[in-house]
Amino acid sequence: MGKMQNSRRISLIVVLVALVLCIHPVFAAESKVSIAYRGAGGSYIGDTIIFDGYNHAGNTTVLRLTGPDLPAGGIPVYDLNGQEGTGNPVVMNEDGSWRFVWYTSSIKGVDKMQTARYYITAYDLNDPTQTATTSVMMKKPDFFVVATPNPLETGEYLQLVGTSEMGAVDIRVQVTDVDGKVLHTYDTAASKSGYFTYAFHVDMQPGDYYVTVSSPSIKTTYRTVVTVSPPQTPAVNETPVSPQPSGLPGQNPQAGNYGTLSVTSNPSGGSVYVDSVSMGMTPITLANIPPGSHSIEIHAPGFLTYTVQATVNAGETTSVSPSLVRNPVAQPLSPITVLAGMGIAGILFISLSARRKNE
Repeated sequence: MGKMQNSRRISLIVVLVALVLCIHPVFAAESKVSIAYRGAGGSYIGDTIIFDGYNHAGNTTVLRLTGPDLPAGGIPVYDLNGQEGTGNPVVMNEDGSWRFVWYTSSIKGVDKMQTARYYITAYDLNDPTQTATTSVMMKKPDFFVVATPNPLETGEYLQLVGTSEMGAVDIRVQVTDVDGKVLHTYDTAASKSGYFTYAFHVDMQPGDYYVTVSSPSIKTTYRTVVTVSPPQTPAVNETPVSPQPSGLPGQNPQAGNYGTLSVTSNPSGGSVYVDSVSMGMTPITLANIPPGSHSIEIHAPGFLTYTVQATVNAGETTSVSPSLVRNPVAQPLSPITVLAGMGIAGILFISLSARRKNE
C-alpha cells in the first residue's frame, strides 16, 4: 500500500513540475511583435497589399514568406529565389510601429506563386523568437502570363506562355509604351484547358514596355513589364568620350523628361539593381531614369537584401540611402531551455525507475 502511495505521489510531482515548466514558456513566449493584413483576406497576384504592426522587442523588424513549394525556413517577401531563413527589413517608427507595402507585381520569381494561401511572418532581427504571422490567400488572375526572355534585345523573339482560368478562347495581346501608346496588337487562341502561347519579333527601341493580355469574355486583364536592352556589340576602334550619367538600359540621356536616382548605403559597396537590372555599386547617381515607380534593390555580402519601391519624377532627384541590416545567424538554444529539458528528462527517468521497482 505504501509503495503504491509513493508511486502516486511521484507521478503527481512529475505532472505538477511538467505543468509548471510547460506553462511558464507560454507566458514567457508572449510575442512582442505583431503583424496585421489590411484587406478582405484574399488578393490577386500583382495586387498591392499593406501589412502593419509593432515591434517592442527591438528596433529592426524583418518579414519572410512561406507557402507551397517555398522553403520551410522562409524567404524574403520580394525574392522567391532568395536565401532560406532571410527576409526583407521593414522601416520602423520611433514608437515601435511599422507599415509595409507589398507590391506583388515586383516580386522576383513571381511565376512560382500559385493560387494558394501564403504566410508572412514578422520577427525581430536580434531576437528571432519574437515573431507574429498572418496569412493571405493569393490567387492567380484570370490571365497569368510569363514573358521570356526578359530583359531581351531588339531583334529577339519574346515568348508569352500563359493560362486562362475561365477557358477564354479568344486572346488579345497588346504592347504599349510607358505613356500608354499602343505599338502592336496580336490575336491568338487558348486551348480548352486555358493554355496559350504566343511569340513575336521585338522591334521596339530599348526601354520598358507593357504587355497586356485580355479577352472579350473576361473582365479582368493581365499586364507585365518587358525590358528591351540595347544590343551587346563588341567595341571596335572606339573614340574615348567623357563619361555620361547613365540610367536604365536603353534610355537616351539627351531625350529629357527623365529623373535622377541617387543610391547610397551604409556600409557602401552594395550592388544596386533597378527593376532587376544591375546598375553598379553604392554610392551611385543614375540620371535618365523614366518617371514612375521603380523597384530598388541593394545586395551586399553578409547583409539582408534591401528592397524598396521608389517614385522618380521628371526633372527631380530621388534619394535612397538605407542602413543595411546584417544577416541574422542561427540562434543557439538558451541555457534556460536546455536546463528545463534536462529537468523534465530527469524527473521522467526517476518516475519510470520507481514504477519498475514497485512492479
